[in-house]
Amino acid sequence: MSKKKTIRKAIVIGACLLAGGSIATLLLAANRKEATHYCKRIDVTVKSAGEKFFISKGDILAQLNGAADSGIVNRSIETINVAHLEKTLEKHQWIRDAELYFDTQDVLHVVVSEREPVARVFTTAGTSFYMDSAGKRMPLLPDVSVRVPVVTAFTAAKVLNKNDSAVVKDLATITQYIYTHPFWAAQIAQIDITPAGTFELLPVVGNHVIRIGHADDLDQKLSNLLLFYKQVLRKTGVDKYAVIDVQYKDQVVGSNEKTTSAIDSVQLQRNIQELIRRTKAQAEADSLAVVEEAAIAAKDSAAKAELTLQKEAAEKPKPVVQKPKIQSSKTTKFNSKEKRPVAKPVPKAVMKKERRN
Repeated sequence: MSKKKTIRKAIVIGACLLAGGSIATLLLAANRKEATHYCKRIDVTVKSAGEKFFISKGDILAQLNGAADSGIVNRSIETINVAHLEKTLEKHQWIRDAELYFDTQDVLHVVVSEREPVARVFTTAGTSFYMDSAGKRMPLLPDVSVRVPVVTAFTAAKVLNKNDSAVVKDLATITQYIYTHPFWAAQIAQIDITPAGTFELLPVVGNHVIRIGHADDLDQKLSNLLLFYKQVLRKTGVDKYAVIDVQYKDQVVGSNEKTTSAIDSVQLQRNIQELIRRTKAQAEADSLAVVEEAAIAAKDSAAKAELTLQKEAAEKPKPVVQKPKIQSSKTTKFNSKEKRPVAKPVPKAVMKKERRN
């Protein structure tokens, strides 16, 4: 009985040793095989919230190769720092998130999520940039135009104080709300920041200013405004009021107060001056072109007329000129020595008076 147990134990131990050796061999082979893996190619995927892409795959590949110091393809996978490449891509101002991983075919997958612009901001210093829903700034892109509301009078300070930070937070809330609501995304064209740090909206349809104050209770304010549009402005017309104030709770106040932003006035004057300058330059160019065309036309007309006269003169037969014959004619000459006929006097009728006896 003891011999059987000993044999069984030996068999079990041998099987365990064999299985362990096999596993160890497989692990070593896998490690050796893993150490020889190289990146075969890079597959880039760009995720965008809209139909337009702001980052090209070529730009992403250029950043990856620059961050890796040398090319990634045909490079040993062990020497590629995926986490470092992710952080490098996420430093790009138009990239919100980046994820990199290798699949079983040694292909590096790069999945990039773009930042979606919700407004184009103009600062008081005249600079401009795009802003996303988180308040992050993105630089303008060449040959790319995005239809988003325009924000004016944004601070040009590099370091934001407490009030500026509050304005940026409110602005992010307002732009995100407008972006996610199709009606307001189509209706709001401009967002003005007032000196007091409040906000005014300029619509696409209607010649009025919408005062919303701060971003608190924004949904309720714009819901009240939409109700005002449907019940009042639909009957009176969208240009009935110059100002529509919704910044107070449960109130919509329409007035004919005329308000003009100082920034808009200065910009308007600059635009008018630029338009006048361009108009004058165009008028001068057009006048000069007209004069040149008239001179060329007159010159061509004169040349054609002269050519026509020459052609007609060459084709027309020359007239035969005959010398006139001198014919003698009898003329009556008056001789002063000849006696002129004297006309006989006409007798006058004389009435004789009768004598009285």
